[in-house]
Amino acid sequence: MPTTMRAVVIANYGGALQFTHRPVPRPGPGEVLIQVRASGLCSTDLHLLSGRQPLGDLPRILGHELAGDVVELGTGVEHWRTGDRVTAAIDVTCGRCRHCLAGATQLCRTMRRIGFERDGGHADFVTVPAANLVAIDASISYAAAAILPDAIACMYHSLIRQGQVGIGQRILILGVGGLGIHGVQIARSAGAEVLATSRQPQRVALAEQYGAIGINTATESLEDAVARFTSGEGVDVVVDNIGNRASVVQGLKLLRPGGKFLVVAYLDETFEIASMPLFKTEQEIIGCRGSTKQDLIDVVRLVCSGQVTPVLGAAYRLEQIDDAVAHLESGDLVGRIWLTRD
Repeated sequence: MPTTMRAVVIANYGGALQFTHRPVPRPGPGEVLIQVRASGLCSTDLHLLSGRQPLGDLPRILGHELAGDVVELGTGVEHWRTGDRVTAAIDVTCGRCRHCLAGATQLCRTMRRIGFERDGGHADFVTVPAANLVAIDASISYAAAAILPDAIACMYHSLIRQGQVGIGQRILILGVGGLGIHGVQIARSAGAEVLATSRQPQRVALAEQYGAIGINTATESLEDAVARFTSGEGVDVVVDNIGNRASVVQGLKLLRPGGKFLVVAYLDETFEIASMPLFKTEQEIIGCRGSTKQDLIDVVRLVCSGQVTPVLGAAYRLEQIDDAVAHLESGDLVGRIWLTRD
C-alpha cells in the first residue's frame, strides 16, 4: 500500500481546483478504504469554489461521485471483502433521527457528505463508511458506476421520489445536460412521455435517441411545443435543471393546474413568483436535494436491467483537472466527464 496519493482539492475559496499529493487515509471503525478507479466531475464541484456551500476545514478533496475496489476494512466491518467492486451513497447520515428512521436520509440534520464536509473520491484512495457502500455488477464499468450516485440517482430521487412520476404523465425537463439526459431515461422507464430542452443541438439529438421529444430553445418556441405536447393542458411535472429566475417563471407557466415544479438546480440565489396563480391552480414547488442510498440501489438495478444507460462524455486523468474543468465550463459537453486513474 502506498503512503501518498494523487488528489484534486479546494485549497481556498475563490481559487481553482488544484492537483496535489496527500497521505493515503486509513479507515476508521466501520469504514473501508476504497481504491478509486473513476470519479465523476460535476458542476457542483465548481460551485463549491465560491464557498456558497461551506466545506469545513480546507484543503478538501472533492469528488462525490466515485467507484472502485475495497482494499482495506476498518474494525467492525462485516459483509464486505477486499476486492469488492463498489460505489458509495454521498450522504453520511446519523441513522437515528426522525428523518433517517423514516427513510428520508436526505433530510438528516447532522449529515456529512462525501466530497463536501469529508474528503471525496477525486483521489487514488478514499475512506467511506461501510454503511454507504453499494455493490456494482461486473457488467457496469467503473466509469459508468462512478456517475451513478449523483448524475443518475439525483434525477431518480427528483422524478420518482419527489415528483412521483408514473405511467401516462407528461414531463418537461428544462436542460438536458449531465443530469437531464438521465432524467429522460428514468422518466421514460417509469412510463412517462418526455419533452426535453437544450440550446445545444447535439444534446437535443441525444435526448431524442432516448425517447424524448427534443426542443432546441435557441430556435424554437417552448410555449408552442408544450401546447402541442399537451393539447394545451400544460405538463404534469417540470424538472428545472437550469435554476435561474427565468426558468422558474417560464416553467410554472407551462405547468398544468395541480402540477409539480421540481427545483433541482440553484444557479440564482432567489426567484420571484406571482402568488395568485399558485393559489388558484394548487401547483406545487418541490425542492429536490441529492439522493438516498435506496435511490442509488434502485438506480443500479435500472442500469443492470438496461432501462437506464449512463451517458459518458469525456475522460481526463487527475493531473488534467484544468483541462477537465475547461471542458465542463465550455457548455458543449454531451454526457458526463469522469476522471480516470490510468
